[in-house]
Amino acid sequence: MNFATLVPVACLAIAMAQSALAQTFPVKPIRLISGSGAAVEALMRQIGQEMQGGMGQPLVIENRPGGNGIIAGEACARATPDGYTLCMVDRTFPVLPLLASRLPFDVNKDFDPVTNVVFAVLALVAHPSAGATNLGELMAVAKAKPGTLNFASLGPATLANMLMEWLKKENGISMTHVPYKNPGTLMTAMLAGETQLTYFGLANFTQHHQAGKLRILGVSGTRRSPLVPDVPTLIEQGLTGVDTRVWFGWFSPAGTPREVRNRIHREVLRIVSVPAFRDRNFTAQAFEAIANSPDEFAQFIKTDSVSSAELIRISGARFD
Repeated sequence: MNFATLVPVACLAIAMAQSALAQTFPVKPIRLISGSGAAVEALMRQIGQEMQGGMGQPLVIENRPGGNGIIAGEACARATPDGYTLCMVDRTFPVLPLLASRLPFDVNKDFDPVTNVVFAVLALVAHPSAGATNLGELMAVAKAKPGTLNFASLGPATLANMLMEWLKKENGISMTHVPYKNPGTLMTAMLAGETQLTYFGLANFTQHHQAGKLRILGVSGTRRSPLVPDVPTLIEQGLTGVDTRVWFGWFSPAGTPREVRNRIHREVLRIVSVPAFRDRNFTAQAFEAIANSPDEFAQFIKTDSVSSAELIRISGARFD
C-alpha cells in the first residue's frame, strides 16, 4: 500500500474514531469554565440541568472571574481537547489581542467554537436629571452642556465604556467616564444620580424604568424587547455604525473532535428551542437565545470582530 492510499485510509479511521466518540459522549460531567457575571452563569446552570436530562451527565460551572476572560480562557486552552472542558466567554474574547499586548494563549489557534449561546439585551440608561428620553435628546444635552454628564461602566474595555467613548467621538461631545468595581455600586450610583448614564444589562433596569427612577433610552438588538416594548432599539434611533450587542458563547480547546462539538451544540439547540424554557429563562431575563452551530459561530465571529475592532479603535480601549 503506497502513501497515496494510506492517507484516505487514515482519514477514514480518524473519522470513524470521532464518530464512535460522539456516540458515547459524554460519559462524565462536562466542565464549563466561566469568567462571566452572575446572571449569565445562572442561565448556564439552567441549561446544564436540562443537559443532564438529555445527555445523562451534568454541566458543572467553574467560576474563574477576572482578567476580561483571560483567566477562564487560559484554563480552557490548557485542558484536554476531548469535549469535557469548555469555556464561556463574551464578545471581547476574539479581539483580546487588540486590547492586551500579552496573552497566555492564541485566540485564533488555541480554541474551537462550539456555539454562541445567547445575546444579552443591553440598555442605554439615564438618570432623570440627565434631561433625555431618547438617544437624540441625550446627544443634544451633551452638546449643549459639554462635560456635565458622567457615564458609568465596570471599567476599560467593557462594552459600556467602548460604546460611550465611540458616541463621544462620533458626535463631538464631552462626557466623563466613571468606572465602578461591581454592578451593585454602579446601580447605586445610577439611582442616586451620582452618575447619569450607563450601558448595561436591560434586566437590571426594567423596574426602575417603570417606576420613573431611571429612563431606558434605547435597547440593543434588531427588535424591541418585550420587557419594555415602548422603548425603541438603538438601531431605530440611528445608531448603526457599530453592533451594540454582547454575546456569550462556548469554546473548547483546539483539537476537540468536530462530532463532539456538534453533539454539544445539538443539545443546547434542543434545550433553547423549547418555548416554555426559552420564555422563562431567556425572554423574561432579557436574553435572546441563539445556539448556532460551530461553523455558523465561526463565521459570525469573523463579521462581529470587525465591528468590535471599530469600537476598540475609536474608543482607544486598553486594559494593560
